[in-house]
Amino acid sequence: MENTMKNVLIIAALFIGFFAIDASAQAIYSSGKIELTLRSYGRIRVGMVNADSVSYTRQLDRGSLLYYMSPTNVFDYLEDTDDIMEPDTVQTPEWGDFQIKARCNGDYAGKSPKLEEGIDVFGWDGKAYGIVRFTVLSLEQQPYDGRFGMEFIPQIDGTYGNEVMTYNQARQLFAFYKDSSFLGIKILNHPVASAHNFDWFEGYNVDSLLSIWMTDGQFENYLWAGIDGGTAVFGTTPITTNPADSVQLYIAVAVGKDSVSMNAAIDEATARYNAYTSVENEKQIASITDYALYQNYPNPFNPSTQISYDLPKATNVTLTVYNILGNKVAELVNGYNDAGRHTVNFDASKLSSGVYFYTLNAGGKIVTNKMILSK
Repeated sequence: MENTMKNVLIIAALFIGFFAIDASAQAIYSSGKIELTLRSYGRIRVGMVNADSVSYTRQLDRGSLLYYMSPTNVFDYLEDTDDIMEPDTVQTPEWGDFQIKARCNGDYAGKSPKLEEGIDVFGWDGKAYGIVRFTVLSLEQQPYDGRFGMEFIPQIDGTYGNEVMTYNQARQLFAFYKDSSFLGIKILNHPVASAHNFDWFEGYNVDSLLSIWMTDGQFENYLWAGIDGGTAVFGTTPITTNPADSVQLYIAVAVGKDSVSMNAAIDEATARYNAYTSVENEKQIASITDYALYQNYPNPFNPSTQISYDLPKATNVTLTVYNILGNKVAELVNGYNDAGRHTVNFDASKLSSGVYFYTLNAGGKIVTNKMILSK
């Protein structure tokens, strides 16, 4: 029945297509080997360019962001997303030979997590891969432990069904394939805590199910999908998500005629990502010219808060917490730190409400700030 209904929907869509143009906004990049499409509401499609170097065969029908807040609150494309900025081409790419971008938010359903989503797709001419960056800006009033995730609906060789779906835990790599069409998707910058491959079914994408697949710590590493095709979902380890702060997820996508060529493209994309983030880290370090201790957040807090500090060069550091009487109640850092911005968590669950002071001693400079524990 599910397959029949799905085929009816496809036929209906084709029939309508004779009379109307798809209203979905989209921006497309073709490298000559891979075609990357960013569609409205943050949806990504991937195709493999055919031998004529013009046409392509779709390999991924949809990849879209998930962001977990709680078992009943997961941001997803279908129920929550509304466009802020439709997909468009960036005239001067930030990175690579080509960049397309869009912005969405979760206003469609009007429920938590409240956030804005930025999507940037980067491509390189003549390469069989691209890199996608998702940026989540929290609009919630309180911090929470969020998790990145995504859902993937393969369409290998242009058709649904009978594809093999695998997940390699060591490489954090999904691979979807059949015959001579291979698609790889690798999570680049966050540890994956759960990954599931399962047969597509109507109604799978509800928060109660998505939250389980994102957090249960299980890995379904192999599936030979049925006639309706498969779906994959993953979730990362928790990420402290503070109000008005942004967090990012990077993934690499690659295509190939066989496993060897697809994996080679994934490896090249990974090396390119590592080189890029190394340069970005160096830029951030270069922008830090003095020692700085920032106000903890949140403040007041209960029972934990985060404290950040900047170091213009590598040095020995102590970060100590004192009560109002000047007694030391916690030593958060005592050792050698590299240059850059550092953030530590202070858990005051065993302390009483009141005013506390935290002191940074680094590079011959001593800085103290005040914070309030309110239970």
